[in-house]
Amino acid sequence: MTRSRWFVALIALGAVMSFGSASAQTGPAGTVDVKTAPAVPASEQGAVADQYLTKMQVSSTRVRHLLDDARRAKDVVKTTCLSDKLAQLEVALKSARERTAALKAAIARGDSDVRNHEFTVLNVLRQRGEQLDAEANQCIGEEIGFPGETRSSFKVDPNIAPVDPGTGTTDPGPVFVLTPPNAVSPTR
Repeated sequence: MTRSRWFVALIALGAVMSFGSASAQTGPAGTVDVKTAPAVPASEQGAVADQYLTKMQVSSTRVRHLLDDARRAKDVVKTTCLSDKLAQLEVALKSARERTAALKAAIARGDSDVRNHEFTVLNVLRQRGEQLDAEANQCIGEEIGFPGETRSSFKVDPNIAPVDPGTGTTDPGPVFVLTPPNAVSPTR
């Protein structure tokens, strides 16, 4: 084989391997995570896209309020989690706005291929927004396990026998515990 044929064969092998591994990535039940777009007539896709945007905007506003509450409570863990979810939601929302504009332009042109593509992408962005909204609900703050200073107290039972009942002394003095050093080598 010539060099060019080897090169083409190598590229083809790489493409087959990359697409093969991508097609094998499925959800827990053996299904792909991305759901197909609902069957929406072309005349209604613009209105449905606006509904998707409205729903994502409501989610963004709600997560922003949760973030403000976490900041007021000075809950660093919850603030970090909600800030991350809000940033991802804002990116998805911005992309959805751009895709909605492209969808409406495709509808105006009568380009069904681009229209269907943009609507499918909008459906995926809507699903991502719903997922981020659900994840924001699961953000857990810091545990308040130590609301104040910890104090320990103890009480000695007076009925306990002295240290060595045979000698009659109650204080044995300083106790030294001697342990041999650990072996450096197992052969010594």
